[in-house]
Amino acid sequence: MTVSVFEAARELERCNLPFAIVTIVSTSSIVPRRSGRMLVDGQGDIVGTIGGHRVEEQARSAALDAMEKGEGRLVEVDSGKGRMTLMIDVVNRIRKVHVIGFGHVGRCVAEMLHSVGYAVYVYDIRPLECTYAAQVRTGENWKDVLSGLEVDGCGALVVTVHDANSLLPLVDFSKAFYVGILSSRSRAVPGKGVFAPMGLDIGAQTPQEVALSVAAEIMRAYSRTSGRSLAERRRRLVVVRGAGDLATATIIRLTRAGYDVLALEIDRPTQVRRNVSFAEAVYEGQCTVDGMKACLIHSPDECFQIFDRHEVPVLVDAKGEAIAHLSPTVVVDAIIAKRNTGTRRDMAPLVIALGPGFCAGDDVDIVIETKRGHALGRIITSGQAEANTGIPGIVGGFGRERVVHSSTSGVFRGVKTFGDIVRAGDTVAYVDDVPQKTVIDGMVRGMLHDGLVVQEGFKIADIDPRGDGVDYTSPSDKARAIAGGVLEAVDSFFTSYM
Repeated sequence: MTVSVFEAARELERCNLPFAIVTIVSTSSIVPRRSGRMLVDGQGDIVGTIGGHRVEEQARSAALDAMEKGEGRLVEVDSGKGRMTLMIDVVNRIRKVHVIGFGHVGRCVAEMLHSVGYAVYVYDIRPLECTYAAQVRTGENWKDVLSGLEVDGCGALVVTVHDANSLLPLVDFSKAFYVGILSSRSRAVPGKGVFAPMGLDIGAQTPQEVALSVAAEIMRAYSRTSGRSLAERRRRLVVVRGAGDLATATIIRLTRAGYDVLALEIDRPTQVRRNVSFAEAVYEGQCTVDGMKACLIHSPDECFQIFDRHEVPVLVDAKGEAIAHLSPTVVVDAIIAKRNTGTRRDMAPLVIALGPGFCAGDDVDIVIETKRGHALGRIITSGQAEANTGIPGIVGGFGRERVVHSSTSGVFRGVKTFGDIVRAGDTVAYVDDVPQKTVIDGMVRGMLHDGLVVQEGFKIADIDPRGDGVDYTSPSDKARAIAGGVLEAVDSFFTSYM
Protein backbone atom coordinates (compact mmCIF):
# COMPACT_ATOMS: atom_id res chain seq x y z
CA MET A 1 0.00 0.00 0.00
CA THR A 2 1.40 3.40 -1.00
CA VAL A 3 1.69 5.92 1.82
CA SER A 4 0.75 9.49 0.92
CA VAL A 5 2.79 12.52 1.85
CA PHE A 6 0.14 13.60 4.33
CA GLU A 7 -0.14 10.19 5.99
CA ALA A 8 3.61 10.06 6.43
CA ALA A 9 3.60 13.63 7.78
CA ARG A 10 0.89 12.78 10.33
CA GLU A 11 2.88 9.83 11.71
CA LEU A 12 6.12 11.79 11.90
CA GLU A 13 4.36 14.73 13.54
CA ARG A 14 2.88 12.43 16.18
CA CYS A 15 6.39 11.47 17.28
CA ASN A 16 7.96 14.93 16.80
CA LEU A 17 10.29 13.47 14.20
CA PRO A 18 11.82 15.98 11.81
CA PHE A 19 10.70 16.29 8.23
CA ALA A 20 10.35 18.81 5.45
CA ILE A 21 7.74 19.23 2.74
CA VAL A 22 9.18 20.07 -0.69
CA THR A 23 6.74 21.74 -3.10
CA ILE A 24 7.23 22.76 -6.74
CA VAL A 25 6.63 26.51 -6.96
CA SER A 26 7.62 27.28 -10.57
CA THR A 27 9.40 25.69 -13.52
CA SER A 28 11.16 26.71 -16.73
CA SER A 29 12.01 24.83 -19.96
CA ILE A 30 11.81 21.02 -19.85
CA VAL A 31 11.21 19.52 -16.40
CA PRO A 32 9.80 16.14 -15.30
CA ARG A 33 6.82 17.71 -13.48
CA ARG A 34 5.11 21.09 -13.33
CA SER A 35 3.56 20.55 -9.92
CA GLY A 36 3.89 18.15 -7.04
CA ARG A 37 5.32 17.69 -3.56
CA MET A 38 7.36 15.22 -1.59
CA LEU A 39 8.34 14.64 2.03
CA VAL A 40 11.90 14.18 3.25
CA ASP A 41 12.36 12.81 6.77
CA GLY A 42 15.32 13.26 9.11
CA GLN A 43 17.01 10.12 7.73
CA GLY A 44 16.74 11.38 4.16
CA ASP A 45 13.99 8.95 3.17
CA ILE A 46 11.51 10.28 0.61
CA VAL A 47 7.72 9.93 0.34
CA GLY A 48 6.01 11.25 -2.79
CA THR A 49 7.76 12.64 -5.86
CA ILE A 50 8.60 15.87 -7.64
CA GLY A 51 9.82 14.18 -10.78
CA GLY A 52 12.65 11.72 -10.40
CA HIS A 53 16.18 10.99 -9.26
CA ARG A 54 18.14 14.03 -10.52
CA VAL A 55 15.93 16.77 -9.04
CA GLU A 56 14.95 14.75 -5.99
CA GLU A 57 18.55 14.17 -4.92
CA GLN A 58 19.19 17.91 -5.07
CA ALA A 59 15.97 18.59 -3.17
CA ARG A 60 16.78 15.89 -0.61
CA SER A 61 20.19 17.41 0.15
CA ALA A 62 18.71 20.91 0.49
CA ALA A 63 15.90 19.63 2.74
CA LEU A 64 18.33 17.85 5.10
CA ASP A 65 20.39 21.03 5.40
CA ALA A 66 17.24 23.08 6.05
CA MET A 67 16.16 20.67 8.81
CA GLU A 68 19.56 20.83 10.46
CA LYS A 69 19.40 24.64 10.54
CA GLY A 70 15.67 24.77 11.29
CA GLU A 71 15.07 27.20 8.42
CA GLY A 72 12.73 26.88 5.46
CA ARG A 73 13.90 28.23 2.13
CA LEU A 74 13.40 28.58 -1.63
CA VAL A 75 15.88 26.62 -3.76
CA GLU A 76 16.45 26.04 -7.46
CA VAL A 77 17.31 22.60 -8.87
CA ASP A 78 18.51 21.61 -12.32
CA SER A 79 16.63 18.91 -14.23
CA GLY A 80 19.25 18.77 -16.98
CA LYS A 81 17.06 20.56 -19.50
CA GLY A 82 15.28 23.02 -17.27
CA ARG A 83 15.02 24.41 -13.78
CA MET A 84 12.57 24.05 -10.92
CA THR A 85 12.02 26.42 -7.99
CA LEU A 86 11.11 24.55 -4.81
CA MET A 87 9.75 25.67 -1.47
CA ILE A 88 11.15 23.70 1.46
CA ASP A 89 9.01 23.92 4.60
CA VAL A 90 10.68 22.55 7.75
CA VAL A 91 8.08 21.09 10.10
CA ASN A 92 10.25 19.82 12.95
CA ARG A 93 13.88 20.55 13.80
CA ILE A 94 16.13 17.62 14.59
CA ARG A 95 15.90 17.48 18.40
CA LYS A 96 15.94 14.22 20.35
CA VAL A 97 15.97 13.05 23.94
CA HIS A 98 16.99 9.53 24.96
CA VAL A 99 15.39 8.62 28.29
CA ILE A 100 16.92 5.68 30.17
CA GLY A 101 14.43 4.51 32.75
CA PHE A 102 10.69 5.06 32.44
CA GLY A 103 9.68 5.38 36.07
CA HIS A 104 7.84 8.34 37.56
CA VAL A 105 10.50 10.92 36.69
CA GLY A 106 11.48 9.37 33.36
CA ARG A 107 7.88 9.33 32.21
CA CYS A 108 7.32 12.96 33.21
CA VAL A 109 10.56 14.09 31.51
CA ALA A 110 9.57 12.28 28.31
CA GLU A 111 6.07 13.79 28.34
CA MET A 112 7.38 17.29 29.04
CA LEU A 113 9.97 17.24 26.25
CA HIS A 114 7.57 15.65 23.78
CA SER A 115 5.13 18.50 24.49
CA VAL A 116 7.78 21.07 23.40
CA GLY A 117 8.74 19.26 20.20
CA TYR A 118 11.47 16.76 21.07
CA ALA A 119 11.48 13.28 19.55
CA VAL A 120 11.52 10.85 22.48
CA TYR A 121 13.41 7.54 22.62
CA VAL A 122 12.74 5.36 25.68
CA TYR A 123 14.84 2.52 27.17
CA ASP A 124 13.94 0.25 30.09
CA ILE A 125 14.23 -3.35 31.32
CA ARG A 126 10.52 -3.42 32.10
CA PRO A 127 7.73 -3.83 29.54
CA LEU A 128 6.12 -0.49 28.80
CA GLU A 129 3.96 1.37 26.34
CA CYS A 130 4.55 4.93 25.13
CA THR A 131 2.42 5.82 22.14
CA TYR A 132 4.15 9.12 21.36
CA ALA A 133 7.72 7.74 21.50
CA ALA A 134 9.74 7.58 18.31
CA GLN A 135 11.21 4.33 19.65
CA VAL A 136 10.73 2.12 22.69
CA ARG A 137 13.43 -0.42 23.43
CA THR A 138 13.06 -2.96 26.26
CA GLY A 139 14.79 -6.19 27.22
CA GLU A 140 15.87 -8.48 30.01
CA ASN A 141 19.08 -6.60 30.84
CA TRP A 142 20.52 -3.14 30.31
CA LYS A 143 23.40 -4.35 28.18
CA ASP A 144 20.99 -5.67 25.55
CA VAL A 145 18.66 -2.67 25.80
CA LEU A 146 21.44 -0.10 25.36
CA SER A 147 23.51 -2.08 22.85
CA GLY A 148 24.63 0.17 20.00
CA LEU A 149 23.05 3.31 21.43
CA GLU A 150 24.89 6.35 20.10
CA VAL A 151 23.61 9.83 20.90
CA ASP A 152 24.39 12.36 18.16
CA GLY A 153 24.90 16.10 18.40
CA CYS A 154 21.17 16.80 18.22
CA GLY A 155 20.42 14.44 21.10
CA ALA A 156 20.15 14.73 24.87
CA LEU A 157 20.63 11.77 27.22
CA VAL A 158 18.64 11.56 30.46
CA VAL A 159 19.35 8.76 32.94
CA THR A 160 16.68 8.33 35.64
CA VAL A 161 17.75 4.99 37.15
CA HIS A 162 19.93 4.61 40.25
CA ASP A 163 22.79 2.62 38.68
CA ALA A 164 23.57 5.39 36.18
CA ASN A 165 27.35 5.11 36.61
CA SER A 166 27.29 1.50 35.48
CA LEU A 167 25.03 2.27 32.51
CA LEU A 168 26.85 5.26 31.03
CA PRO A 169 29.80 3.14 29.78
CA LEU A 170 27.27 1.19 27.66
CA VAL A 171 26.32 4.33 25.70
CA ASP A 172 28.33 6.46 23.28
CA PHE A 173 27.28 9.95 24.35
CA SER A 174 30.44 11.78 23.32
CA LYS A 175 28.52 13.92 20.81
CA ALA A 176 25.41 14.56 22.93
CA PHE A 177 24.65 18.22 23.62
CA TYR A 178 23.39 17.28 27.09
CA VAL A 179 23.83 14.38 29.53
CA GLY A 180 21.85 14.44 32.77
CA ILE A 181 21.60 12.01 35.70
CA LEU A 182 18.85 11.87 38.31
CA SER A 183 20.64 12.03 41.63
CA SER A 184 20.73 13.76 44.97
CA ARG A 185 23.54 16.24 45.56
CA SER A 186 25.13 13.93 48.13
CA ARG A 187 25.23 10.95 45.75
CA ALA A 188 26.17 12.82 42.61
CA VAL A 189 29.49 11.90 41.04
CA PRO A 190 30.89 14.85 39.06
CA GLY A 191 31.84 14.07 35.49
CA LYS A 192 33.03 16.21 32.60
CA GLY A 193 30.06 17.39 30.57
CA VAL A 194 27.57 15.53 32.80
CA PHE A 195 24.81 17.32 34.74
CA ALA A 196 24.47 15.49 38.05
CA PRO A 197 22.10 16.20 39.67
CA MET A 198 20.28 17.24 36.52
CA GLY A 199 17.82 20.13 36.37
CA LEU A 200 17.71 23.80 37.26
CA ASP A 201 17.36 24.85 40.87
CA ILE A 202 13.66 25.80 41.06
CA GLY A 203 12.85 23.96 44.28
CA ALA A 204 11.42 20.93 42.43
CA GLN A 205 9.98 18.13 44.58
CA THR A 206 7.41 16.13 42.60
CA PRO A 207 8.22 14.16 39.41
CA GLN A 208 6.36 16.78 37.38
CA GLU A 209 8.38 19.60 38.94
CA VAL A 210 11.64 17.72 38.40
CA ALA A 211 10.67 17.16 34.76
CA LEU A 212 10.04 20.88 34.33
CA SER A 213 13.47 21.74 35.73
CA VAL A 214 15.20 19.11 33.57
CA ALA A 215 13.36 20.17 30.41
CA ALA A 216 14.34 23.79 31.01
CA GLU A 217 18.00 22.81 31.49
CA ILE A 218 17.97 20.74 28.30
CA MET A 219 16.38 23.58 26.31
CA ARG A 220 19.02 25.96 27.67
CA ALA A 221 21.80 23.59 26.61
CA TYR A 222 20.29 23.12 23.14
CA SER A 223 19.83 26.84 22.51
CA ARG A 224 23.16 27.71 24.17
CA THR A 225 21.60 30.55 26.11
CA SER A 226 22.37 31.73 29.64
CA GLY A 227 19.21 30.40 31.23
CA ARG A 228 18.84 33.62 33.19
CA SER A 229 15.41 35.13 33.69
CA LEU A 230 14.39 37.40 30.83
CA ALA A 231 14.20 40.31 33.26
CA GLU A 232 17.78 39.64 34.39
CA ARG A 233 18.97 39.44 30.79
CA ARG A 234 17.25 42.74 30.00
CA ARG A 235 19.08 44.32 32.96
CA ARG A 236 22.41 43.15 31.50
CA LEU A 237 22.05 45.48 28.51
CA VAL A 238 25.12 47.63 27.81
CA VAL A 239 25.41 50.41 25.23
CA VAL A 240 28.90 51.32 24.03
CA ARG A 241 29.35 54.63 22.26
CA GLY A 242 31.96 54.03 19.57
CA ALA A 243 33.07 50.87 17.78
CA GLY A 244 36.75 51.51 17.05
CA ASP A 245 39.53 49.13 18.04
CA LEU A 246 39.51 49.90 21.79
CA ALA A 247 35.71 49.89 21.91
CA THR A 248 35.60 46.62 19.98
CA ALA A 249 37.88 44.84 22.47
CA THR A 250 35.60 46.08 25.26
CA ILE A 251 32.48 44.90 23.44
CA ILE A 252 33.96 41.45 22.83
CA ARG A 253 35.01 41.09 26.49
CA LEU A 254 31.58 42.13 27.80
CA THR A 255 29.71 39.93 25.33
CA ARG A 256 31.75 36.86 26.21
CA ALA A 257 31.04 37.56 29.89
CA GLY A 258 27.31 37.30 29.24
CA TYR A 259 26.26 40.90 28.61
CA ASP A 260 24.17 42.07 25.64
CA VAL A 261 26.10 44.93 24.05
CA LEU A 262 24.88 47.45 21.47
CA ALA A 263 27.52 49.57 19.70
CA LEU A 264 26.72 53.10 18.49
CA GLU A 265 28.75 54.70 15.71
CA ILE A 266 28.82 57.71 13.37
CA ASP A 267 27.75 57.38 9.73
CA ARG A 268 31.33 57.64 8.37
CA PRO A 269 33.71 56.07 10.93
CA THR A 270 37.33 57.20 10.67
CA GLN A 271 39.18 54.50 12.59
CA VAL A 272 42.39 53.26 10.95
CA ARG A 273 42.55 49.82 12.62
CA ARG A 274 39.50 48.82 10.66
CA ASN A 275 40.22 45.08 10.62
CA VAL A 276 39.82 44.94 14.41
CA SER A 277 36.93 47.41 14.65
CA PHE A 278 33.21 46.64 14.62
CA ALA A 279 32.79 50.12 13.08
CA GLU A 280 33.62 48.48 9.76
CA ALA A 281 30.10 47.00 9.81
CA VAL A 282 28.81 50.51 9.03
CA TYR A 283 30.49 50.25 5.62
CA GLU A 284 30.22 46.51 4.93
CA GLY A 285 26.95 45.60 6.69
CA GLN A 286 28.77 43.08 8.86
CA CYS A 287 32.26 42.15 10.01
CA THR A 288 34.02 39.67 12.28
CA VAL A 289 36.71 40.43 14.86
CA ASP A 290 38.39 37.76 16.99
CA GLY A 291 35.70 35.24 16.01
CA MET A 292 32.78 37.52 16.97
CA LYS A 293 30.40 38.82 14.32
CA ALA A 294 28.88 42.31 14.25
CA CYS A 295 25.89 43.34 12.11
CA LEU A 296 24.61 46.75 11.10
CA ILE A 297 21.05 47.48 12.28
CA HIS A 298 18.78 50.40 11.44
CA SER A 299 16.67 50.85 14.58
CA PRO A 300 17.36 50.27 18.29
CA ASP A 301 14.72 47.56 18.69
CA GLU A 302 16.47 45.36 16.10
CA CYS A 303 19.30 44.78 18.59
CA PHE A 304 17.41 42.07 20.48
CA GLN A 305 17.23 39.80 17.42
CA ILE A 306 20.98 40.16 16.97
CA PHE A 307 21.60 39.37 20.64
CA ASP A 308 19.63 36.13 20.21
CA ARG A 309 22.10 35.13 17.48
CA HIS A 310 25.02 35.78 19.88
CA GLU A 311 26.23 38.60 17.65
CA VAL A 312 26.90 42.32 18.16
CA PRO A 313 24.49 44.93 16.74
CA VAL A 314 25.97 48.18 15.43
CA LEU A 315 23.69 51.21 15.05
CA VAL A 316 24.51 54.55 13.42
CA ASP A 317 23.60 56.95 16.22
CA ALA A 318 26.13 59.73 16.76
CA LYS A 319 23.98 61.50 19.36
CA GLY A 320 23.26 58.39 21.41
CA GLU A 321 19.48 58.73 21.06
CA ALA A 322 19.06 54.95 21.43
CA ILE A 323 20.21 55.21 25.05
CA ALA A 324 17.03 56.99 26.17
CA HIS A 325 14.92 54.58 24.09
CA LEU A 326 16.48 51.38 25.49
CA SER A 327 17.32 52.46 29.06
CA PRO A 328 20.44 50.27 29.42
CA THR A 329 21.96 49.55 32.81
CA VAL A 330 25.45 50.50 31.60
CA VAL A 331 26.72 53.08 29.12
CA VAL A 332 30.38 53.06 28.06
CA ASP A 333 31.83 56.05 26.21
CA ALA A 334 34.57 54.49 24.08
CA ILE A 335 34.69 57.18 21.39
CA ILE A 336 38.27 58.09 22.44
CA ALA A 337 37.76 61.71 21.40
CA LYS A 338 40.02 62.92 24.26
CA ARG A 339 37.04 65.02 25.37
CA ASN A 340 33.43 64.50 26.41
CA THR A 341 31.19 64.71 23.35
CA GLY A 342 27.91 64.46 25.23
CA THR A 343 27.98 61.52 27.63
CA ARG A 344 26.27 62.26 30.95
CA ARG A 345 26.24 60.49 34.28
CA ASP A 346 22.42 60.33 34.29
CA MET A 347 22.28 58.29 31.07
CA ALA A 348 22.32 54.97 32.98
CA PRO A 349 22.80 53.55 36.48
CA LEU A 350 26.48 53.04 35.60
CA VAL A 351 28.34 55.28 33.14
CA ILE A 352 31.96 54.52 32.23
CA ALA A 353 34.32 56.50 30.00
CA LEU A 354 37.63 55.52 28.44
CA GLY A 355 40.56 57.88 28.68
CA PRO A 356 41.02 61.63 29.25
CA GLY A 357 38.31 64.26 28.94
CA PHE A 358 36.05 62.88 31.69
CA CYS A 359 35.92 63.32 35.45
CA ALA A 360 34.87 60.27 37.48
CA GLY A 361 32.31 61.21 40.08
CA ASP A 362 31.25 64.24 38.05
CA ASP A 363 30.17 63.66 34.43
CA VAL A 364 30.63 59.85 34.61
CA ASP A 365 30.83 57.25 37.38
CA ILE A 366 34.10 55.60 36.35
CA VAL A 367 37.01 56.44 34.08
CA ILE A 368 39.36 53.78 32.67
CA GLU A 369 43.01 54.71 32.16
CA THR A 370 44.02 54.36 28.48
CA LYS A 371 47.65 55.56 28.55
CA ARG A 372 50.25 52.84 28.14
CA GLY A 373 52.22 52.09 31.27
CA HIS A 374 51.78 50.62 34.72
CA ALA A 375 48.30 52.15 35.20
CA LEU A 376 46.84 51.01 31.85
CA GLY A 377 43.30 49.70 32.41
CA ARG A 378 43.09 51.09 35.96
CA ILE A 379 39.60 51.87 37.32
CA ILE A 380 39.34 55.51 38.41
CA THR A 381 36.39 56.32 40.69
CA SER A 382 37.39 59.90 41.44
CA GLY A 383 39.23 62.27 39.14
CA GLN A 384 40.54 61.93 35.62
CA ALA A 385 42.77 59.76 33.46
CA GLU A 386 46.21 61.00 32.52
CA ALA A 387 46.08 63.93 30.11
CA ASN A 388 46.49 63.40 26.39
CA THR A 389 50.00 64.37 25.28
CA GLY A 390 49.26 64.03 21.58
CA ILE A 391 52.21 61.66 21.28
CA PRO A 392 51.46 57.97 20.62
CA GLY A 393 52.89 55.47 23.08
CA ILE A 394 56.34 54.07 22.39
CA VAL A 395 56.30 50.76 20.48
CA GLY A 396 59.52 49.25 19.17
CA GLY A 397 61.36 52.46 20.00
CA PHE A 398 59.00 54.72 18.02
CA GLY A 399 56.12 56.94 19.04
CA ARG A 400 54.94 59.79 16.82
CA GLU A 401 56.70 58.22 13.83
CA ARG A 402 54.33 55.24 13.89
CA VAL A 403 51.39 57.34 12.75
CA VAL A 404 51.01 58.63 9.19
CA HIS A 405 49.18 61.98 9.07
CA SER A 406 47.83 63.45 5.86
CA SER A 407 50.09 66.09 4.35
CA THR A 408 47.15 67.78 2.61
CA SER A 409 43.35 67.91 2.44
CA GLY A 410 41.39 65.77 -0.01
CA VAL A 411 39.96 62.33 -0.69
CA PHE A 412 41.83 59.39 0.84
CA ARG A 413 42.84 56.28 -1.13
CA GLY A 414 45.01 53.53 0.36
CA VAL A 415 47.57 51.62 -1.72
CA LYS A 416 48.85 49.39 1.07
CA THR A 417 46.77 47.18 3.33
CA PHE A 418 46.89 45.40 6.66
CA GLY A 419 49.91 43.14 7.07
CA ASP A 420 51.96 44.70 4.25
CA ILE A 421 55.63 45.25 5.05
CA VAL A 422 56.85 48.74 4.15
CA ARG A 423 60.13 50.64 4.20
CA ALA A 424 60.78 54.24 5.20
CA GLY A 425 59.85 56.45 2.25
CA ASP A 426 57.30 54.02 0.78
CA THR A 427 53.98 55.42 -0.40
CA VAL A 428 51.19 53.87 1.63
CA ALA A 429 48.28 55.99 0.38
CA TYR A 430 47.21 59.02 -1.61
CA VAL A 431 45.15 62.04 -0.61
CA ASP A 432 43.83 63.26 -3.94
CA ASP A 433 46.99 62.83 -6.04
CA VAL A 434 49.49 63.54 -3.27
CA PRO A 435 51.46 60.47 -2.08
CA GLN A 436 51.49 59.79 1.66
CA LYS A 437 54.70 58.14 2.87
CA THR A 438 55.85 56.30 5.97
CA VAL A 439 58.97 57.53 7.75
CA ILE A 440 59.79 54.16 9.38
CA ASP A 441 60.09 50.52 8.41
CA GLY A 442 57.40 48.18 9.68
CA MET A 443 54.05 46.49 9.10
CA VAL A 444 50.87 48.28 8.07
CA ARG A 445 48.54 47.86 11.03
CA GLY A 446 46.02 50.58 10.27
CA MET A 447 44.62 52.18 7.13
CA LEU A 448 41.73 54.61 6.76
CA HIS A 449 38.68 53.62 4.71
CA ASP A 450 38.89 54.61 1.02
CA GLY A 451 36.80 57.55 -0.12
CA LEU A 452 36.84 59.52 3.11
CA VAL A 453 37.49 63.25 2.89
CA VAL A 454 40.32 64.20 5.24
CA GLN A 455 41.89 67.43 6.38
CA GLU A 456 45.62 68.16 6.54
CA GLY A 457 47.14 66.50 9.62
CA PHE A 458 44.42 63.84 9.90
CA LYS A 459 45.53 60.35 11.00
CA ILE A 460 45.33 58.07 7.95
CA ALA A 461 47.58 55.07 8.69
CA ASP A 462 49.45 53.24 11.45
CA ILE A 463 52.78 51.45 11.03
CA ASP A 464 54.04 48.90 13.58
CA PRO A 465 57.86 49.06 13.68
CA ARG A 466 58.09 45.48 14.97
CA GLY A 467 57.32 44.27 11.45
CA ASP A 468 56.77 40.58 10.67
CA GLY A 469 55.24 38.46 13.38
CA VAL A 470 52.96 41.16 14.77
CA ASP A 471 49.36 39.95 15.13
CA TYR A 472 47.31 42.60 13.37
CA THR A 473 44.17 40.46 13.12
CA SER A 474 43.00 40.64 16.74
CA PRO A 475 42.70 43.35 19.43
CA SER A 476 45.97 44.68 20.81
CA ASP A 477 47.40 44.15 24.27
CA LYS A 478 46.44 47.73 25.11
CA ALA A 479 42.86 47.20 23.96
CA ARG A 480 42.56 43.98 25.99
CA ALA A 481 43.89 45.66 29.13
CA ILE A 482 41.36 48.48 28.82
CA ALA A 483 38.57 45.95 28.15
CA GLY A 484 39.56 44.08 31.29
CA GLY A 485 39.18 47.24 33.34
CA VAL A 486 35.70 47.87 31.92
CA LEU A 487 34.59 44.29 32.58
CA GLU A 488 35.88 44.44 36.16
CA ALA A 489 33.92 47.65 36.76
CA VAL A 490 30.72 46.30 35.22
CA ASP A 491 30.89 42.95 37.01
CA SER A 492 31.56 44.70 40.32
CA PHE A 493 28.54 46.93 39.79
CA PHE A 494 26.22 44.02 39.06
CA THR A 495 27.54 42.05 42.02
CA SER A 496 27.06 44.96 44.41
CA TYR A 497 23.94 46.71 43.19
CA MET A 498 21.89 44.60 40.77
